[in-house]
Formats: sequence, C-alpha cells, structure tokens
Amino acid sequence: MPGVTITTGAVAGPSAPTIAPASTYFAVGLAERGATDAAVLCNSFAEFEAQFGTRQSYGALWDDLKTFFEEGGTRAYVVRVVGPAATTGALASPLMDGAGTPVATLNVAARNQGAWSSRVSVQVVAGATDDTFRLKVLLDGKVVRDYTNLHNPAEAVSRTAKDPYVKLTDAGSATVAPDNNPAVQGSPVALAAGTDDRASVVAANYVSALDKFDIGKGDGAVAIPGIGPTVHAGLITHADINNRLALLCAARTADMGTLIDTAATLDAKRAGLFAPWIRVPDTFGGTRTISPEGYVAAARARAHATGPWQAAAGENSKARYVVAPDVVYTATQGNDLDAAKVNVIRTVAGYVRLYGWRSLAADEVNWGYLIGADTVNRVVTEAYAQLEPYLFGVIDARGHLLAKIEGTLIGIVQPMAAADGLFARFGPDGETLLDPGYRVNVSRELNTTESLALNQVLAELGIRVSPTAALVMLTVTKAAVTAAL
Repeated sequence: MPGVTITTGAVAGPSAPTIAPASTYFAVGLAERGATDAAVLCNSFAEFEAQFGTRQSYGALWDDLKTFFEEGGTRAYVVRVVGPAATTGALASPLMDGAGTPVATLNVAARNQGAWSSRVSVQVVAGATDDTFRLKVLLDGKVVRDYTNLHNPAEAVSRTAKDPYVKLTDAGSATVAPDNNPAVQGSPVALAAGTDDRASVVAANYVSALDKFDIGKGDGAVAIPGIGPTVHAGLITHADINNRLALLCAARTADMGTLIDTAATLDAKRAGLFAPWIRVPDTFGGTRTISPEGYVAAARARAHATGPWQAAAGENSKARYVVAPDVVYTATQGNDLDAAKVNVIRTVAGYVRLYGWRSLAADEVNWGYLIGADTVNRVVTEAYAQLEPYLFGVIDARGHLLAKIEGTLIGIVQPMAAADGLFARFGPDGETLLDPGYRVNVSRELNTTESLALNQVLAELGIRVSPTAALVMLTVTKAAVTAAL
C-alpha cells in the first residue's frame, strides 16, 4: 500500500536523554458525561467540565485533568469510558409539530450515555421572526444552549450537531411548512435518565478506548489515571504504535517492594512508572489523594515548552498545585527506587518535584531516560507530517525530489541540534565539528535505479540525543589557611 513507512532503531554509543515538543496529554477514564465514541480536545479545564461534567467520586478523570491544567498543561484529548450495557436517556415522546392533528417532528435524546440526562430539559418557544422557532436546552434548570431563528426541523438538527447536551433527529413530519415546526411548549420537558453501566467496566474497556487516540493526533503522553497495573500492557502497546509516552502508576497501597517488582516485570522504552500518589486541594480546605499521571503530564508539558530536550523532572517539575506526595520516601529509599526504574515524587526545598525521568527499558544505554523516546517520537511525528506531501511526487532523474526530502529531514533535526538537544561530536582540538549530532542520507547509493524503479524513495535519519544531568557530583575540599587550593 502506498504511504510513508518509518522504521526506528538504536545503535551503541553515549547514553541519550530527550527532545519532544508535543505536550499533548491523552487521558481515558470514567466521567459524569461526555463522548465515548471519539476523543474530545480540551484546551482548558473549563472546556473539560463543559464536555465531561463535574467531579464524581467513582472516577479519577476529573481530578486528573484538574491537576493537569492547574499544573500548567494546556492541551488534552479525553475519552470517557462506559460499560457495555450503557444507555442514553431521551424525551419520553418526540416533539410534536403544529398541525391541527399533531405528528412527531423532532426526536430529542441526550448526547451520550448516563444518568446525567435526567438533569437536561428542552423547551420550544416562538421565534423572533415569523415561521421560526427557538429551542432552549437547560441543565439543572439553567439555560446552557439557546438556538434562535430555526426555520425547520432539518436546521435544528444541523445547528445542534455539536451540542454537548442533546442530540436531535428529524422524525420526518409530512406536515406542510411551517406547521411542521415543533409546537411551542409552556414549560421545559425533561429527558429520562440513562445509565453508564460503570459497574461492568473492566481493564479491557479502558484499553480499547485508547484506540480513539489515532496516530494522526500526534505525539504526547498517554495515561489511564488511577487504574494501575491491569492496564500497563495496553498503554505500552499503544505508546509504541502511536509514538507516545505511557505514564504508568501502581495502586495507592503499593509498597516499595511492589513498586520494584512491577518495574522489573516491564521492558518498555516508551513508558515510565511514577510513585507515590499525590495530594491535591479539595473544595473544603483540605486535600484528596489521587494518582500522579496528570501532574507528570503537566510537568512534561512545561518542560517541553522551553525545549523538547528537557526532562520533566527536577526544577522543571516544581509543583504549582500539588500539595504533597502521599508517601514520604527517604533519600535512601528514593535512590533504591530510582535504581529500580521507579520515578519518585518528593518534596525538596519546600516544593513537590518529580525526581526521576527513567524509562522501563532493559536497554538502558539507548533508552534509559524517557527523553530518548520523546525525541524519537517527535522526529517520527514530524517526519510523517512533512514527508506526506511528497507521496506520488515524480522521481526525476536529476534527483530534485531526493534533495527536497533531504532538506525536509534536515529541517526537522537542525533546530534541535542548534539548541543543543542533539549531541555533536568535535575533534581533539575541541573546535573541529565532526558531526552535528545527526546524519541524513537520501543518496544515490541508497536510492539505486533498481529501488527507484519500484516506486520507492529510501531515506535514513540518525540522531544522537544529548545526555541529561540526572546526577550532579560535587567534591568539596577543605584546605588549611596556609595551604594552596
């Protein structure tokens, strides 16, 4: 099948930490309401609440997204999960038209499943101009949507197509216009309650929801907050296929031994394990304890805003909203967990910080830190987007197409190298540049006449990611007053 195919790999060399500007967060979970069949983009917490509702004690999603945005995250795709027997509430009977003998003209249902629909009502009132009507949508008795100057049922269906509360369908009234418009109602009419069947939700439901985050939405960090090890394998597979980072957590009650054992069972270059859970403000002057994925995703987003090669740890992860870690590890315990590839959240110098950005890869030379995977994810995502226009381009004998592709690939990695995100090599004099930290090959030696005859263009791109200062070692020597330093 025609298309762009990219294969990634690793070669031995200096250890490599990261680069990846895409700060998008992808999150799946239970919520009061919201789409279950597509990912919804939220650019603020207000947008999230408008689509997914208020906090519910049975789900982690509200607290997780609240923390993400409070900590500086700016962009999240969200998918709500419901059980297999979930139902959608609707009006008990359709809206009737204005004919002498009324017939059904509009069906009104909730936008998605759940008991929340019983809080929704609709009311038809007269339009401001002749032969039009106005449709009000109310939540808890307050108008949340007001559609004015609707000329016919088809227009009402069209204009409410993206309404987060109701879904209208044309009931097919055969009455002559304008009497096919719904009759004016004296008061709002409430929808019946649906169900979300959340008691039947299992790990497989959460994992299958990840499919709504298609590869076209780009790189970023993905999580199923608060669920724990039962979804780790699904998150890791999704991250590898879609060039994203998987943010993993254990159960709140997991002790050090459990955390170390969990990390030891996984081999994943695009995944990190984070602990402990964290405490965030509640609405009553106290705190509540939640899993840490939203905080980690926000720390990563902030780090990438200043440079994609930045690790989301240390100063980059200084908390703005998180109050404290739920478990306090000593420095020795923190070192033991770090050595076991568990990324620890600690309070240092009065601020909550993430003190670790390790991956769960067995190949620590090439993939020891998540910045390595983040950098590769960013390059691959950009390459997909920027090479797409060359598909079905003419492979000319002078090599113009090959030169354009080479220039495009250099344009992706050169800014990273210029910002010291890629590790250049210099000669013994420290001045002579041996290579800039990347290599692009779209040569005639690679693209032979035989390969071009197969309608293929071959390209190679190698990068050497700059290491990160995960440990700073300082030796302090005391000298006598009369001694030379």
